[in-house]
Amino acid sequence: MSDYSIKVKNSSGARQKVAIYQVYPNLAGGLPLVWITKNINNENDNTFSWSIDWALNWGTSKQPLVPGVEWESGGTPRAVEPNQAGGNNKVDLSYYDGDFQSSNAFNDASIPAGSMDIATDKTFTVLESAKMSVSVYMDGKPTFAMQGRPNGLYQFDTHPTYYLCTTDSKEGVAVSGNFVSSVTEVVFSKGITELSYELTDTLDFVLV
Repeated sequence: MSDYSIKVKNSSGARQKVAIYQVYPNLAGGLPLVWITKNINNENDNTFSWSIDWALNWGTSKQPLVPGVEWESGGTPRAVEPNQAGGNNKVDLSYYDGDFQSSNAFNDASIPAGSMDIATDKTFTVLESAKMSVSVYMDGKPTFAMQGRPNGLYQFDTHPTYYLCTTDSKEGVAVSGNFVSSVTEVVFSKGITELSYELTDTLDFVLV
């Protein structure tokens, strides 16, 4: 069963690729990734739905992560439970025999409730990590990535902001204003888990 859903009706007059991405306001760096996409024909509707299941992972890209670059998973996403007392909330990342590797997720009691960490060690250099980044996942897909570096600590929280947009990019591509349009912040009020929007012929997402 899904925790949240957004229904979008396309009344724009043409087929549109609609996407959701997430921003983590408490993070000073990093880039949102196109998280979920759906192609919606004119006069049709489609529903985005997801569960709040968290994971942490590392990945690579063909060049250092900038808007427009596709992020690709490099390891196994490690499920974490940052909101659960005693739940796993941390992953260690190291470098061995020419490749990165992550530990199984474990509990670190020093991490605040609602947060989850990736810690990197000194087994690799800045140059070796130039095309590596770390990412937080929701519902099995990467949502937000940060440039990887040695001897660091990356902390993600569980309070992202959701955005609807239209895009030509595919899932996993780092986004900015040049790669998305019609950007609309989505706010789920307390107790609300389902929302509906109509995409108009001026490419505005209107809450209905």
